[in-house]
Amino acid sequence: MIRTVVCEKEGCSGNTFFLETQGNNLVLTCEHCKGKYEFDISYYDFIILSNCSKCNNDTFKVFRDTEKEGIYAKCVECGSTPEKIYIDSDGIQVSYEAKLLNDIKEIMYLLEQRICNLEVKLQDLESSQGILEESLAYINRYLVEKN
Repeated sequence: MIRTVVCEKEGCSGNTFFLETQGNNLVLTCEHCKGKYEFDISYYDFIILSNCSKCNNDTFKVFRDTEKEGIYAKCVECGSTPEKIYIDSDGIQVSYEAKLLNDIKEIMYLLEQRICNLEVKLQDLESSQGILEESLAYINRYLVEKN
């Protein structure tokens, strides 16, 4: 369930916040009373910046998914999301497209590895089948000679 984050300080019911990323935490600062709240965002593969990606505004309404533990922010002026910086597996700042391409390459490499493993197992099965056929032929010849 997605819920709007509301300031919990006594006498304040503000629901607009300034955003700041500190390490693996997203720090929300209430626009009205300056109360601070921290949320763990270590599961995201990007850093959230403190300004809107469209209008450069710095105040956001923040929503929290209680089931999946996700945090979503929406600009109070235009409704867009905050700017994000994507970090690749080497820790280098990249565009979303470059990160997506890198992720696809990684998945393709893993698929190629699995296919190679399957090919090796298939060759093992083929050689095992050959040994089984030879064994059955010897057993059959033994049974024929015995009778």
